[in-house]
Amino acid sequence: MSKPKNIVTEYRNYYLPVDFPLLLLTGDHWKISDIPSSRLHFHNCLEIGICHSWKGAMKFYSNPLRFQAGDVTCVPRNIPHTTWSDKGNESLWSYLYIDPQIMFRDMLPPSDGEPDLSLSSCRNLRHILPREEFPHIFSLVTTIIEELNTARSNYRLCVKGLLLALCIELYRVQEKENAFAAQMPPPNSVFRAGKRPRHLSGPELY
Repeated sequence: MSKPKNIVTEYRNYYLPVDFPLLLLTGDHWKISDIPSSRLHFHNCLEIGICHSWKGAMKFYSNPLRFQAGDVTCVPRNIPHTTWSDKGNESLWSYLYIDPQIMFRDMLPPSDGEPDLSLSSCRNLRHILPREEFPHIFSLVTTIIEELNTARSNYRLCVKGLLLALCIELYRVQEKENAFAAQMPPPNSVFRAGKRPRHLSGPELY
């Protein structure tokens, strides 16, 4: 019996200014290869991606999840993952990296019931959000990218409001997924039946 391969996992630290903790990566050079990486990576902040072209897969703890043009992806900090395009293609992406706790610290009252907009405490995460199912999330992400690219007057204030709306919508999606997962059979019985939710990931499932 062959020994399981050791998976190398890289940490990527993105610098986010304290006064506006947001980073946009976009443009024609942000293309993803069709060669799957042998390494996973994780980062220090919430990653929100949008696929502009082609299809491919994202790998988290086990089986890859499929994505296509128009999908928005959501990866909280400290979650190992990697992405690759279908053979013969290079998918084009834009990415937003944000620290919601710092970004919204003056907008949300301190409370034990305050939502975790960083999504770090969420389980059974839904990482891939298709445009057809979540058009409002797609619209928010594309509008934020447009505002950042054009940088018109008061764009930071506009982006901050849009980001708050986006993070709340993402939190609502994860809340719904958690409620759905709570009604599912225990993981062992799901695996024996050969069924696995297409869009969910997390240590408790994989």
